[in-house]
Amino acid sequence: MKREKSAFLKWFSMSRHQRKRGGESLTQQFDDNDFAQLKFAVIQGAAPTYTHGADKDLLSHLENLKNEFIGQSELCYRHAQLIVLIRREVELDVNLAHFFRLWSEEADYLVENLNTRWLVSAADTFADFSEEPLEQAYALATAGLINAVKLAETERWLRKIDEPLPAVEDLDMGSKRVALWDGTSAFAVGTDDTLRNFHWRLLRVRQKSPHQPACLAIYHSVFKRLSEHDSVFRRFRDAHTRARTQWW
Repeated sequence: MKREKSAFLKWFSMSRHQRKRGGESLTQQFDDNDFAQLKFAVIQGAAPTYTHGADKDLLSHLENLKNEFIGQSELCYRHAQLIVLIRREVELDVNLAHFFRLWSEEADYLVENLNTRWLVSAADTFADFSEEPLEQAYALATAGLINAVKLAETERWLRKIDEPLPAVEDLDMGSKRVALWDGTSAFAVGTDDTLRNFHWRLLRVRQKSPHQPACLAIYHSVFKRLSEHDSVFRRFRDAHTRARTQWW
């Protein structure tokens, strides 16, 4: 496996310095902003368009990124700006402080209003920089869940699989074991209680936690969204027939 570059080697990278240019002045502007006010400022435009990849020029990249947030609040965009600055190591201590303060003050708003892409980006940032091991664990769990589903959905797209599921009554998966790999067995579509039990465990963990780590709320939201958007979770939800084992 290729190793991650050390901080020493990163310092000598010309592209690294190019990708940071202009970020310091932007960071200074953030010092004077009130997060609460940014929630009520809406980014104007015709329709959102998503970026793919990143412009080496920081300010150009952030301007392109702004188009993703048309119709959303400046606070959601500010969150994305902070993550970009942190990834590019611009005034790292200052921008990390902004990021953690933002999640401390506005976690409920962010979980409700950020899309899954940016919730996972937030989780990645917690995993990289949080000093709380529990928060890092929830962050890694969030990224692991989404990455696993992303792999499955990407393979489905590559294979051009678009036909509906067969009738689960004909499969009778609840009465027979379908082996997968290394001792695991297939999900019994229609009746399986695996995700319901997992959801109950997740709720119990949330109820037991006197301090609710932001990443636990992120994980819970991401888990629920998988059953609301077109993914294997929703397709199996739509095929579920046993009410007492539903997980949504």
